[in-house]
Amino acid sequence: VRLAKFNDELDRNGAGYLLFMRFIPLFPFFLINLCAGLTNLKLRTFLWTTAVGILPGSLVFTYAGRQIREINSLGDIMTPQVYGAFILLGAFAVIPVIYKKVKEFKERKS
Repeated sequence: VRLAKFNDELDRNGAGYLLFMRFIPLFPFFLINLCAGLTNLKLRTFLWTTAVGILPGSLVFTYAGRQIREINSLGDIMTPQVYGAFILLGAFAVIPVIYKKVKEFKERKS
């Protein structure tokens, strides 16, 4: 019964959940992939959310890695640019939540 409710929730909001988990680096991708494979999630949804969800993190981590070569002291690690990159990554993580709330609001309004 619980798994059925979980699958129903994924049918309605699976893209938002996957995007959120992809944007937040706390969730290992292999675990997300494994769990997604055990659900009714459509392959098309899995593919586009993976592509869109991995891109911002990859850009941020690539930028952070590029900055490493310019480090002369420990204080050089956390520059305003690196802070900004991580803040941007966090902002991307909130996008699916905001989208869901706006969508629910519009559905209630109509």
